[in-house]
Amino acid sequence: MRDMEAAPGEHACASACPGPAVPAVVLAGGPPDRALTGSDLPKAFAPLRGRAIVEFVLSALRGTPRIGRISLVGPRALPPTVAAAVDTPVVERGSLLENIAAGLAAFDPNAQVLALAADVPLVTPEAITDFVDAARALDADPGYGIVSRPDVVRAFPDARKTFVRLRDGVFTGGSLFLITPSAFLRARPVLERVILARKRPWQLARLIGPSTLIGLAAGGLRIATLEARVQRIAGIRVRAVICRDPGVAADVDRPEDLVMMERYLAAREAAPGAAAAGRR
Repeated sequence: MRDMEAAPGEHACASACPGPAVPAVVLAGGPPDRALTGSDLPKAFAPLRGRAIVEFVLSALRGTPRIGRISLVGPRALPPTVAAAVDTPVVERGSLLENIAAGLAAFDPNAQVLALAADVPLVTPEAITDFVDAARALDADPGYGIVSRPDVVRAFPDARKTFVRLRDGVFTGGSLFLITPSAFLRARPVLERVILARKRPWQLARLIGPSTLIGLAAGGLRIATLEARVQRIAGIRVRAVICRDPGVAADVDRPEDLVMMERYLAAREAAPGAAAAGRR
């Protein structure tokens, strides 16, 4: 596990020695969401302050030197403003895992790639920079962003999130992964089994182990225990990175989420220094 504020000396070293820029895959596919978009487009294209929410994500990626080439997995016909911000458009394949595989296929199998959801319009260039630096410093493939409940509730008290209680704290998943395509291919069969078993507790228990499932339900597991279990069953070195910016976990699922984000963005833009930050 890596806490991006827990080890300031190590974090400073990562920032001073960032390495080459990594490519990014933005996952903007999915079924039509008329409730959010008013059209046949997926929710990533819902309007927010006159822009599609995926445009905020693309702007954040373009705003950090840690990110190089950007691939976007989404509909065949992209809005011009979205297409202009993408280096490699990839037509979505269907399921989430198929879309991830299609996006990662554009890159070197052993190169680190940032994969992120398209429906987190509050993500910032600074949050992406911090995550990439922290994940790179780990002996991990992948690094996965998580956010603590107090940080989420403090920023977004009305947000509906699913939290997991662990001995280290209470967390929700972020929308950032740093992974190599080869690691994803190794883990994909297990991921497919987990998705199929997610609503069948006994199948899930057989897959991840009954003691792990019971420990999760009781809140008695540590992050390191879960990481070790995933490594045993999936063959990948997953490590959690605790992100202090709750915007990485603020995704859009309902019209109410857009209203909340409208208020948040308006307040952020009105804050001192917002104009200068927007130019970076």
